[in-house]
Amino acid sequence: MVQGLRRLALAAVLGGMAGAGHAADISLSDGQDMGCQLRIDGPIAKGDGDRLDVALRDLPFPDGTSPVGQRVCLNSSGGSLVEAVRMGDLIAERFMGTAVPEAATCESACALVFLGGRFAHPEADGNFIPDRVLHPRGKLGFHAPALAVEDRAYGRDEINRAYSVALGSLGEILRLRSDHAAEIPDSLFLTILNTPASDMTYVETVEQAARWQIEVAPVALTAEDIGAALRHACLNADGGMLDQRPSDSYLYGSSNLPFTYANLGADHAQVTSRGGFRAEDVANCDMTLRADGDPLDGIGYVTIEGGVANEITRRDVYPYMFHDPRLPLSALPVARSAAETGEQIFFAAIQAAAREELSEVEIRSCWLLSPEARIVNVNDYVNLRSGPGFEAEVLRKVPLGEKVRVIATQDLRTPGTGERVRSCLKACNDLAVDSSDTDLRARVDRCIAGNVFWYEIRDGSGTAGYVSRKFLGD
Repeated sequence: MVQGLRRLALAAVLGGMAGAGHAADISLSDGQDMGCQLRIDGPIAKGDGDRLDVALRDLPFPDGTSPVGQRVCLNSSGGSLVEAVRMGDLIAERFMGTAVPEAATCESACALVFLGGRFAHPEADGNFIPDRVLHPRGKLGFHAPALAVEDRAYGRDEINRAYSVALGSLGEILRLRSDHAAEIPDSLFLTILNTPASDMTYVETVEQAARWQIEVAPVALTAEDIGAALRHACLNADGGMLDQRPSDSYLYGSSNLPFTYANLGADHAQVTSRGGFRAEDVANCDMTLRADGDPLDGIGYVTIEGGVANEITRRDVYPYMFHDPRLPLSALPVARSAAETGEQIFFAAIQAAAREELSEVEIRSCWLLSPEARIVNVNDYVNLRSGPGFEAEVLRKVPLGEKVRVIATQDLRTPGTGERVRSCLKACNDLAVDSSDTDLRARVDRCIAGNVFWYEIRDGSGTAGYVSRKFLGD
């Protein structure tokens, strides 16, 4: 009978069911610790929800463009489930984030408060994203609690009351998930239910955090193997969007995921995989990255489109996600200042990889197949000119990898009308008919290398002008 009661109690999610005897300490934070305005330390007890409500009312409503500085730091071993649910509600309603600082522990009921963290950009029309940050040297633990019961026989009414408490506890989690659209993935929910009250499941690896949409910061970027880092970021982001373990992907441990690069700069880049994701592995992982020097904030976002209906397609990306999914959080390099984020080296590595891909692109046809093109076959940039030919005025320096749009793919322009131009145009037309003719291929290659053909384009800034076909890749 006692064992049956204990099994029923496992359905009660998070927090010690017996209330804590001492209230938590709720205090202002200087904002330097994980970007927090408030701190909650100690066991969660009756009345803490009301005290948090008062503290939040004294703060200005979040209106910034970044979640940093608008979080609540947590350091608690748990306590009252009822109060934890109330506190999670309050934090979610205020669109405030949550964080577990260095050397802090957030377990049991505290973890429910943590899951309420979220952020809404002032121009996002009410949309929001999870903002729940764990320091790589902090501890975040989940389990299902047990009721505090004596070891004796119990009657039907007592068992029914325990069962009602268990269902009520489960209902509170589901309500939080529904009322505030809190991102509590199914796998995390099941982990909580399946972890005995005498045990604790801690978030210990990169892929656990990524899958459960828990950000880990401050962490330095890795650039030792930029191809692997980019692949890991895609896997970790997709794992979080689909609630799947990143290391289960066939791409984990494989270097067979090529990337293309665009819109390159010292502090920004756009990186796109050639397939590899979602249904039939044909969806691209498209990363838009930009350095901001803040080790507590994200570095951009990932979009993966092409899967089945209703799949999440976008997620913010944090530096920790560029690390191996199986790496323990305790092994992540901590970035204690902007200088330690590794952003400069990271973007330099992306530029080096882009040059390797884009500086020696083989032009297979006189005509582009699509109006969407990229700047290729230059070291740093190509001059956008007011007309076809190198004598025309320079309008702008267009950097390597920048995405441009060709005005008309069939409209090749030439600076002159001499015999060479006529010969090159004939070679292009003949090669289109017989692409296996190696002599024609060599003639066309010489024409393109000699900058005979030019395209009118519109660059990434919207400026219209002309660029040699030699510098445009599909």
